[in-house]
Amino acid sequence: MKRLFTLLAVLVAFSLYGQKGTHSPYSIFGVGELNNQQYAAIAAMGGVSVANTDSTIVNYANPASYAYVHRYRPIFQLGLNGRFSQFITESGTTNQRHFGLNQFQLGLPIKKRWGAAFGIKPYSFSGYTVTNLVIDSDGDTTQQFVNEGSGGISMVYLGVSALPIKTSKTKPKYFKTLYTENGEQKERLDSMSVTRKHQLSLGFNANYLFGSAIRKRSFEYVSPILGWNSRVENSLRVSDVTLDLGLNYQYSFISDSSGGSIAFGATYTPSRKLRAFQDLIAYSYGGSFYDGIAPAIVDTIQFIEDNEGNILIPEAYKVGLEYRIGPNRINTSVLRIGADFQFQSWSKYDEQFDGSSYTNQLKDRMSIGLGLEWTPETVVMNRGNSTSFLGRLHYRLGFNYTQTELRILNNLDEYQNLDDYGMSFGLGIPVGVANRSNTNINFGAKFGKLGTAENGLIQEKYIGVFFGLSITPGVGSYWFVKRKYK
Repeated sequence: MKRLFTLLAVLVAFSLYGQKGTHSPYSIFGVGELNNQQYAAIAAMGGVSVANTDSTIVNYANPASYAYVHRYRPIFQLGLNGRFSQFITESGTTNQRHFGLNQFQLGLPIKKRWGAAFGIKPYSFSGYTVTNLVIDSDGDTTQQFVNEGSGGISMVYLGVSALPIKTSKTKPKYFKTLYTENGEQKERLDSMSVTRKHQLSLGFNANYLFGSAIRKRSFEYVSPILGWNSRVENSLRVSDVTLDLGLNYQYSFISDSSGGSIAFGATYTPSRKLRAFQDLIAYSYGGSFYDGIAPAIVDTIQFIEDNEGNILIPEAYKVGLEYRIGPNRINTSVLRIGADFQFQSWSKYDEQFDGSSYTNQLKDRMSIGLGLEWTPETVVMNRGNSTSFLGRLHYRLGFNYTQTELRILNNLDEYQNLDDYGMSFGLGIPVGVANRSNTNINFGAKFGKLGTAENGLIQEKYIGVFFGLSITPGVGSYWFVKRKYK
């Protein structure tokens, strides 16, 4: 198992570092397109996750959730995401797609009321090629400007969570019952037990960001007799640590006739100046990078290597609520309804390097998400196992709206805000119910729209697909237990 885990970690690390996770031209701004694609079970609920403490998955969105990983039953979690995009302009459309590994996570119970998580996932992507042609009065192309981007920033994180408050009290609840005896209606005093719980967990993530975003800008004449072509290649490399803080409070109750809980979650990410390096080379050349003719460098105009500076990642806030109906002591059906609000002040993003300046065109990012999950029959300890396969499935639905950090100058010389709308749905399939394992397979899909095609801008209509696998040992296969032999 140790060899398998090591192999998976290495493969995922190389896959995440090397894959092209976006084709969006808007990944030219800031550190690239932010990776907001979450694990399949969460993405299917509109991204609602801040108040979630589901013990069957690793929830990176709130580190306070790690304390709810079952003791002796770690979680190995793998996520794959894909996106089928149609980019629309006033003059035409183009289709792009990509699919690959998006995250690898490990949830570990440390000891009673303590949990931890380790994982690797992309933080941002750059991946675009945008060509602008200059056409003369005769309709002939004379020049072309090409912007290209590749690479991205990856993230390795380690999180720890504790559950300092966990109280449970069972008290009788008295009520009056009417009954008929010998034709006469009478009243008696009955009772039932009600269990109430209060739980508070705290946690943090330490995130190591690394990787580079590469930007290339080329200017070429169609005919070589018009002059030399020119190109600027700029690489932004990041290597530093950020921190996330989280809390979760839950109040739950259960009786013979009712059961449920309400949870509140919140996280805070302080702003952080990350250590970064800039490599830049500008040169003129003959030939072309785009017509198969091998280019030849004529003159180097500027060369900068390992120019140390920093980039400011702004602070972020997340809050979430979740209301759960069920199970009670009779019915095992569960309905979860959640809502999230997230804010990050990207208007404060900044890059500082000697000899260079950066103009921030970003604005603050805000998003809301709504989601629900319905499980007709859940497996509850000491109550036997559900027998209906369709009843054990998790049915999910969600909606999200995002005012992105993007603010684009259109052909009217006006800044246009870009909004993202999406609706998602999905399915969770439990595996190995016979031994009460939390192993599950999750599928999800999202239909979304980003931006507008008016006034020279580009609109993206997309379908996101998500696949997730969470593996845990069964009840009879406890891990991290000190064995005793007699």
